[in-house]
Amino acid sequence: MKIFLGTCGWAYREWVGKFYPEGTRPSINYYTNFFNALEIDSTYYSIPPKETFENSIRKIHKDIKVSIKIHSSISHFGEISDRKKSMDLFIKNVMNPARKRDQESKFLFTLPPWISNHNLEEYLVSMSEITFNESNIYCEPRILEEKDFPEIQKLIENAGFSISFTDNYINPLRLNISNEGSVYIRLHGRNPAFSEKESGMEKFNYAYNQKELLEIKDEIMRYEKQFNEIFIFFNNHPNGNAPLNAMELGNMLGINKMSRLL
Repeated sequence: MKIFLGTCGWAYREWVGKFYPEGTRPSINYYTNFFNALEIDSTYYSIPPKETFENSIRKIHKDIKVSIKIHSSISHFGEISDRKKSMDLFIKNVMNPARKRDQESKFLFTLPPWISNHNLEEYLVSMSEITFNESNIYCEPRILEEKDFPEIQKLIENAGFSISFTDNYINPLRLNISNEGSVYIRLHGRNPAFSEKESGMEKFNYAYNQKELLEIKDEIMRYEKQFNEIFIFFNNHPNGNAPLNAMELGNMLGINKMSRLL
């Protein structure tokens, strides 16, 4: 099993003094000294010009696996015709350059907060149409109840997407894997504010303790022989918690590259 571990984003100024050395600026070169994967989330907020994205992704070492979050105008807002236009632009400006760098690049969207069990299937069918059945797209249903997760996973996979497993205050990490292949995990922290729609970035302000990280590690290793590769991204970025927790988990999983600051 190959483990790819990193964080959701890297250019956080508040990480200076916590992860990045005091007196420096966030640096992708420094980041890749410690991690072998990166989830790019800035593309959720804006679709960059193709040349801009090509230049930025070119700076990331070729051995680093990259996942990219799909723009909100595709996954969250607008009429289907407008969302298709956004997807077409996203393919040209982001997906194609990413695949030119690595044919197996991953892409991710999260369910909007207005999705429930009542409209989930309809939403996923429309997303399948909007995304033109592009490959290696993961869907994270992080806001729905754990008891409904097996059925949610089935709906996601029937729509042609892969599931991104989640860990948060509502749903501690529980993997449910039936086939070999790639597994995608996002770790948001377990702040109770995660369940509050108006909590903003506060919902991600959480530092995992050692017991919680050991539980996550054990859940992952239960499936060690069942899948080929695993992608793990920490999204508890406030106060530099994400890179520090990622390195702690990396040590527990036996990834030597993660240990340099601990």
